[in-house]
Amino acid sequence: MDLKEFDFPDLDDVAIAFSTLRTDPKLLAEARDRGFYSGHTKWNKMFSDLFSSGGQLKIKKDLPVEFKTKALKYLKAFMGSFAPKHEEKEAICALLLSEICE
Repeated sequence: MDLKEFDFPDLDDVAIAFSTLRTDPKLLAEARDRGFYSGHTKWNKMFSDLFSSGGQLKIKKDLPVEFKTKALKYLKAFMGSFAPKHEEKEAICALLLSEICE
């Protein structure tokens, strides 16, 4: 799957702050296929670091602006959502991080 083609929902600041996003089956399947579910990749570690203590991301420069904006909003909202299982959250966030970060 090309994540640049994925139909991320439009999220405003309120939807991000009070997120109730659920696990998207397509994103979870892609994360599993790429080895991020129960994975030990640098992207899983990056998720764990961000989740537990915060930090900053170094974003790839060559990304389409709309994809970068929507993916980052989704990442922030999904990380803060209580709806998904933690393992699913980690896998999908690691997938997104692998696509948008250096």
